Amino acid sequence: MKFGFMTQLQIPKPWTATSERHAFWNGLDQGVAAEAAGFEYYWITEQHFFIEIGHSPASDMYLAALSQRTSTLRLALGVVLMPIHNPVSIAERVATLDVLSNGRVEFGTGRGTSGYISEGMGLDPAESRKVAREHLDVVLKLFDAHEFEGYDGDYVSLPPRHMVPGLIQTPHPPLWTAASNLETYEQAARQGFGCVGVTRSSIADTKRAVENYHAIVKATDPADFIARKPNHQTAVFGIAYCDKDDRVGRDIGCAAARWYYGENDAELNPVRFATAGGVEKVKARMAGLSDDDLIDNGMAIGGDPDTISRTVENWASTGIDQIIFMIQAGNTTHEQVMRSIDLIGEKVIPRFQG
Repeated sequence: MKFGFMTQLQIPKPWTATSERHAFWNGLDQGVAAEAAGFEYYWITEQHFFIEIGHSPASDMYLAALSQRTSTLRLALGVVLMPIHNPVSIAERVATLDVLSNGRVEFGTGRGTSGYISEGMGLDPAESRKVAREHLDVVLKLFDAHEFEGYDGDYVSLPPRHMVPGLIQTPHPPLWTAASNLETYEQAARQGFGCVGVTRSSIADTKRAVENYHAIVKATDPADFIARKPNHQTAVFGIAYCDKDDRVGRDIGCAAARWYYGENDAELNPVRFATAGGVEKVKARMAGLSDDDLIDNGMAIGGDPDTISRTVENWASTGIDQIIFMIQAGNTTHEQVMRSIDLIGEKVIPRFQG
């Protein structure tokens, strides 16, 4: 089992004049600590306009900074919002990050699920899926050769140009997509992409999705994959916290999960949960779940090293290759995040090595 660390730089209010800069610098320290603890991946989401929820609009720049402080950690863009960026810029930035990290980039792609972001970037949300598909096609063609032959599509028309810099990982970094629902596993399998799901899907449902994913991979002609070099890995992420005291670990992990899943007064919650029945419905659902319920159903991963290890074992039974802990969430402090990273590295990760 591989271990990943995820952040989207959450900064709940109230803020001070230094809240944002501390979150960025603390996040880099957490990445260095994660590598030292034995984590193999560092994932960062791309967020725009979502104050408090995610202050990470330039994930490639952030990982470029982290690349200079680490040497083995895989730097995972999870995910680049393909429709809102020029595909040439995407290819150039991913390649630059690959060079700066000496070949450690993981390239997550997606269209994003929030029309709020698309609209803020001047894109009609109804067009985002088609634009994302075409932009990805362009990016992969840009990766194919230094001399790009040009492209004439429905949304992009580009002349021939030289593509610089060249990638270290050829023909491209490992490709991933994020699965907010189980059907996405099927799409990822047909594309030759790795897939990152969420622990709020049950272990039984995830196991079926992972088995189906690998069955589709096996049945697909390699020539039909979009990926030039397929990445047949699956992963899940969840809000997590580890403490020497099991009850404390559960309490802190569940408090972070409650905040992440909407039990807070963040200004943009009405936007986040518009398709989930609204803020009050989300809050009512969370209020009806005990902390132990959150642990049992996978919405939170919390407890002492033994409890965390049992949770990892349960998720490993689904056939996933990687479990990703989002420890920097809600009101969990930087000091608590660092202690949790160290404890996971000392007491949990060694149990799954080899």
